[in-house]
Amino acid sequence: MRGVVSRAAPRTLTLALLAGGAVFALLLWWFGVDGVVAALRQARPLGLAWYATLSALVLLLVAVRWRLVARALGGAPPLARLAAARLAGDAVGALLPLTRLGGDPLRAVLVRDASPSLAAAGAGVAIDRLLELVGNMLAVIAYVAIFALSRAEAAPAPRTLAVAMAGLLLPLVALLVMLARGVRPLAPLHGARARRLLPRLARWFDGLRRVEDHLLTFFAAHRGTFVAGLALAVGTEGVIVAQYHALLGAFGVGLDLPVLLLVLIGGGVARAVPAPAGLGALEAVQVLAVGAATGRADLGFVVALLVRLHETLLLLAGLAALALFGVSLTGLPGAVRAATR
Repeated sequence: MRGVVSRAAPRTLTLALLAGGAVFALLLWWFGVDGVVAALRQARPLGLAWYATLSALVLLLVAVRWRLVARALGGAPPLARLAAARLAGDAVGALLPLTRLGGDPLRAVLVRDASPSLAAAGAGVAIDRLLELVGNMLAVIAYVAIFALSRAEAAPAPRTLAVAMAGLLLPLVALLVMLARGVRPLAPLHGARARRLLPRLARWFDGLRRVEDHLLTFFAAHRGTFVAGLALAVGTEGVIVAQYHALLGAFGVGLDLPVLLLVLIGGGVARAVPAPAGLGALEAVQVLAVGAATGRADLGFVVALLVRLHETLLLLAGLAALALFGVSLTGLPGAVRAATR
């Protein structure tokens, strides 16, 4: 985590924010705020309550999946702590221009006390992330298939994305097969050659090997747990579809299912852009996605700002959770150093 924070230099963050802010300002100037104001005026309390309920359910399912893995590795973190750690990790990952994976080391640190060791906690986070990645990729392939079947002439971009997801899924499956067979896929990262090249990182290489040991143990003895976790990951994707439907519906924005799925895909693409909180990228992708699907780019901008509202609420919840752990953004490097001693 220390290396992640140090690489995210202030200058890089500033440039990314300026670039994203410029894109956002351009879209705001082009489309204006009339559509957004009209949507906000249509806010329905019952719709917002349903959205909040589904959001809480998504967080609960994510925490249950993580706890399932953590217990298999000998830990027993409370669900509330796992939920708070997940929110905090996602918030840090969103703010760093390194995609959401940047917050995963923090997640391991925050639950270390409820795990046998930091290596076990790290392995639990890694397995949980693998489950989520596989679930995400399966969902994207399914979403694109639904969108393509609903359109006589589907645009090539979604199909290209589906092929890309299928291609990325293959290395993940290969990694899982290697772990299930007891092969060490991370050996090149901590083996003799890496140690000769970077002798000062011997301590970190030892830690990586211990994490890999836990991964091998998990896949040797808890394959049923992995299958259950994957089922939870896929089920969570279905709840997220309902969550986004409730969010947009609460403000009077109705999208048919194929377009709604395209909005979800667009959100995932935006998160992969190395920009803090996906600023600018989220809005641009949604404008393009909804505009291409409905012919109304202005509606895409309204959808983008409602999704931005959702992301902002999660970010604030994550920062609040981080504060509950007694850690500030500026104090992250010191907290991680203390946890890894």
